[in-house]
Amino acid sequence: MIRIKFCGTASLAEMQCAIDAGCDAMGFIMGVTHESSDYITPAETARMIRHLPPFIEPVAVTHLQDTEDLIKLVRESHCTTLQIQDTIEPPEIDRIRDALPYLKIVKAVHVMDESAIATAKRYEPYADALILDTRTNEKLGGTGIPHDWNISAEIVARSSIPVILAGGLTPENVAEAIRKVRPYGVDVHTGVKKDGVRNPERTLAFARAARNAL
Repeated sequence: MIRIKFCGTASLAEMQCAIDAGCDAMGFIMGVTHESSDYITPAETARMIRHLPPFIEPVAVTHLQDTEDLIKLVRESHCTTLQIQDTIEPPEIDRIRDALPYLKIVKAVHVMDESAIATAKRYEPYADALILDTRTNEKLGGTGIPHDWNISAEIVARSSIPVILAGGLTPENVAEAIRKVRPYGVDVHTGVKKDGVRNPERTLAFARAARNAL
């Protein structure tokens, strides 16, 4: 079954919206260095996680690159998965893992052209999963822009670790994306918003479309 992560959770209402849709993971955006919406502090994340039911994974999504900053962020937020959106040298991922042995580490690969295939292979031995996303000069994620799913499908076919698909997914296109790419999971942020906030109807529609895609 496809796994579903809702990213950019910034309030208890948005959290409940994703819980009601049956999410598997919840993304909290912290430590931003590029343009981003819905970012919160590690302390705010820690308070929200106290309201998270069992079996839903809290994910720290961050632009930070310094190893010690990343370790501090995880400890302060109490998240159990770390999603690194920006560049980091692969051996530094091992340093984070040594400091936080319980932590699952997801590395973002921005699918801008076929060079993403080699980038994915470079991080594969170090990360627990890859997330395929879209970026612009201003944004490292949350762009609302799909990328070339043919490249993403190639990465999934070659990968020995789970691959999560992100970037411009919506209730309207997620089923097609899943059938094309065959990812381990999907991740959505702006695609389930209405008037700037997570919308219950679109959130539920996204989850239903993703679950029924295969």
